[in-house]
Amino acid sequence: MKAEEIRRLSAADCEKELDSRRKALLNLRCRGALGESVNSAEMTRLRREIARILTVQRETAGAANRSAGE
Repeated sequence: MKAEEIRRLSAADCEKELDSRRKALLNLRCRGALGESVNSAEMTRLRREIARILTVQRETAGAANRSAGE
């Protein structure tokens, strides 16, 4: 998911996406700990998507704080 797509989501949808990515990453980590074959590229992709979602959320919060302070 690209940053522009994340910016178009509502705050609630953004939280749902973040939660689902975190659960998927946890699931992959648990599978790896159990010795199952895990796609490391998928783990990297999920970590980056989580970071991207959090970045957009911080940008949105910062913009709201700046506009409220004026």
